[in-house]
Amino acid sequence: MPETTARKNNNHVPFNNHPTFTTVTKIVMLCLLCFLSNCVSKDAYQSAVNQSADLSLEMAQQRLQLAQLQNDIKNLNNQLAECAGAKANLEQQALEASAEVERQANIYRVRQAKNKQQQNKLQQKIQTIEHELQRTLERYKQLEILNDKQNNTIVELENNLQREQIARQARIAKIASTYKKLVESLENEIHSGEVTISKLKNRLSVNLVQEILFPSGSALLSSTGEKVIRQVGDILKGIEDKNIRVEGHSDNLKIRPSLQQKFPSNWELSAARAATVVRFLQKEVGIPGKKLAIGAYSSYRPIANNSTPEGRAKNRRIQIVLVPLDM
Repeated sequence: MPETTARKNNNHVPFNNHPTFTTVTKIVMLCLLCFLSNCVSKDAYQSAVNQSADLSLEMAQQRLQLAQLQNDIKNLNNQLAECAGAKANLEQQALEASAEVERQANIYRVRQAKNKQQQNKLQQKIQTIEHELQRTLERYKQLEILNDKQNNTIVELENNLQREQIARQARIAKIASTYKKLVESLENEIHSGEVTISKLKNRLSVNLVQEILFPSGSALLSSTGEKVIRQVGDILKGIEDKNIRVEGHSDNLKIRPSLQQKFPSNWELSAARAATVVRFLQKEVGIPGKKLAIGAYSSYRPIANNSTPEGRAKNRRIQIVLVPLDM
């Protein structure tokens, strides 16, 4: 029902429809009837008057209550109007709140979608990093194993190097001892210039001029030559970690015609003299053949100038060299 209709119905009630009007009318009519009929006593009249007064008082109270009720109805209508306005305002706020909620929900969904994409990307990145970490750990383990092997190899190499240094020092010491023995044994030949001995680290060589070993134009050892070779061989025989190479050298003069049938060139002469020394070292001195070797160089490795007799005499020589076992 509209508010104006409610106010009209509540504030303008017809007086003749009120219950108090009906009662008063009935009393007045009763009194008039009694008076007119001359059958009303004084006591009855007084009772009726008193009753009328009571009714009037009651009617006044009813009117006061009616006015109070009408005022309450007016207040209630005002409150109702205020509630209706508040309701409309709340409904508007509810609509706005709903729109805001929807907007925020859309923003949240968008953000959630972005966050999900970012999470997927991050998850993929994490997986990639984890795979890379796993490969790195595996590579690290491999490197640790390799490092351990290399450390072991380094230790082994250091030990080998140390052993080699010790062995080298021992070889050098042995070469030095051999050199000393050779010098002592061939002191006279060294002083006369017929023998020279050179020592460089672990390399030892003995140079013997032809005149002390072979007669001119011959490849056979002289008695003096056999003595000198035996002295050298006896000292070199005790060296086990070296081989012995006997090298034959000559000057640059051509072989005399009388000897060319036997030695067509200095190659054959230098080789024959080296072979004679090797054979003597093996058979007479007792050096194993596997430790002996021959080298022939003809006139192509001179140690002096071939333009003088003295230089050519130095170039005609036998050189005994200690060499490593693998050479």
